[in-house]
Amino acid sequence: SSSRTINFGNTRSNTRHKETLDKSSYDWVADSEEESDEDSILDFYNADAGKSSISNASEYDQYGNPKGTTYDLGKDGAFKDFSILIAQFYQDGQFNDTAIKVPIDALKVKGFQVKHVKSENECISEFQSNRHQIAWIISTSSIQNSAFISALTKYHSSGGAVFLFADNVPFVYHASEFLKAKFGITLDGNYHGSKTLTYMENGHDKPGHYGQHQIFTGIQKLFEGITICHPVYSTAESRKKFVNVATATDGQPTVGVYDPPPNLTEGRLALDCGFTKLYCNWDSAGTARYIVNVSTWLLAIEKRIKGKKKKPRM
Repeated sequence: SSSRTINFGNTRSNTRHKETLDKSSYDWVADSEEESDEDSILDFYNADAGKSSISNASEYDQYGNPKGTTYDLGKDGAFKDFSILIAQFYQDGQFNDTAIKVPIDALKVKGFQVKHVKSENECISEFQSNRHQIAWIISTSSIQNSAFISALTKYHSSGGAVFLFADNVPFVYHASEFLKAKFGITLDGNYHGSKTLTYMENGHDKPGHYGQHQIFTGIQKLFEGITICHPVYSTAESRKKFVNVATATDGQPTVGVYDPPPNLTEGRLALDCGFTKLYCNWDSAGTARYIVNVSTWLLAIEKRIKGKKKKPRM
């Protein structure tokens, strides 16, 4: 068995998850000649998964981030069995079909299949098709179909992972309404950021920094976005559930994640508060790697591997 280890971020919930599955009523069957979960995970994740500071890369970009896709969270070509739905509700002259093709192509390098839609009705149909493990929801200023949030909630609660994108108010609507229904969290603000965040161990809540998380694998510096919003937490409980992992230079939370407890069927969630990263800022510090890393993390491949190995006795 390989001696390399992968940093899973939230160790407590992973241990709990293993305990839930590791019951006497199940036989654990490894795929082919794989000996452990760790070996299986290395089919999907690179060896430096979970590390933001990488000191031994052969080359670094102008921002100090290591060059090369081996420093991404996920391995190239490893995710061919999985599909991402991109629901782009915000469009403008710059954020058009040509622009969205750039992140789509980056996802395809990892093997993901990608379906791109631009209307809520198409998006709801794709939810109902059960073809997509992950959905990107790129918010705009209003919701057209009053059934949209309940359709998104159903998709998420039945295991679909969701990457919520918002920008400055009013371009927050889909993400904000979903977060309000789920956690009592709303999105507000229009901070003109345009600065770069820096990795710091345990720096999640420090202005201008982010802390250790798999989504920041290979990222020492990350552009925060131009005009950005932030989550407004209604209760201390909502802050514990939907966890801030990066803080903008104005001191407001800017990247949130939710990793559901193992007893729930829900998918993972992530929120990004500055969606210009997807087009006019794609080449800024760490952006391309971060967007692909988040999408990879949302899949929760380690949970899928454990689930696959859990075979009931006959």
